[in-house]
Amino acid sequence: MPPRRSSRQTSKETEDEEGQSTQQHKKKENNQWICFINNDALEIDPNNENKTTFCKLRHPKTDRSAMFLFANGDKDVFEVAVFSEDCRSWLIDDTVQQDGSLHITTPIDPLFLILPYFLKVKERGMFMTLDQIVCDPDFPECSRLVNTSGTSDLHHISDIKGSDDLQAYRYNEEKLLSWLQSKTERLAEKLSEREICVSGAQSSTYVRTKRAMTATHDDYIRYAYGMVCDYIPTDISARLREHMKIPEVVEKKENEPPLKKAKTDDITPTEDYSQGKSEVKSTKASKLTVGQKKLSKVDKSGMKSLASFFSPKAKT
Repeated sequence: MPPRRSSRQTSKETEDEEGQSTQQHKKKENNQWICFINNDALEIDPNNENKTTFCKLRHPKTDRSAMFLFANGDKDVFEVAVFSEDCRSWLIDDTVQQDGSLHITTPIDPLFLILPYFLKVKERGMFMTLDQIVCDPDFPECSRLVNTSGTSDLHHISDIKGSDDLQAYRYNEEKLLSWLQSKTERLAEKLSEREICVSGAQSSTYVRTKRAMTATHDDYIRYAYGMVCDYIPTDISARLREHMKIPEVVEKKENEPPLKKAKTDDITPTEDYSQGKSEVKSTKASKLTVGQKKLSKVDKSGMKSLASFFSPKAKT
């Protein structure tokens, strides 16, 4: 006869099962995101082994880990931007997802992701194959960049030699700056066509307003330059600014008093103070009251002044 199980043991086992169920639910929730994906990225080719995949790579500007999406046999790359706010969640069917963040995928030129690897080997000054250049033990998924469509544009940032079967590349900064300039100018043209506001705080939200009509070509170039700089290292951004001759704008700090204007008027003294005190001439004649006018007509001869009544008497 099997031993009887106490109610305490049964309660403990029930709690353990509920705890395991809760942990599994949390684990499942952590692996679930709300993501907006381009329809082209969802098309799956059954004949291609490379499926649509999320993976982490180095960000071309910050050199830190960032999430990207490879699709269509690794030909296309999408940047994954995350928008998150406090106290927000998602309602999915009959469940509540605690993580209320939103993931949005946007296409990115793979050449921006390949560029940092060319910059790391530029000091060697030698021709290397692409698989030798794009190599990173910390981010092994970078090998997918070799298959992207961006490899057909490598002539924009490097010199190429060899046959179609085996090609070698060497970094060329002059070509890079020309390519980045053309990118910036095309982007500025698109911003102008869509009348995107590029002045003030509204420019960061890409709001179309009537104020956008007052923006100049230089305003669009400067704003497009800032967008391109979000995907290139800082030192390349500085060289691109010099290459395009974009003036640097110094923003005025809040509550900063205006600069005092230098006085340019002639400050030479109008009077000669070396000859003693100058006489101050009254520009306006003083006006007398009616009482003062009558008093001026009275004969004051023989009259004592008022002060004489308060002075001490002379001793005899």
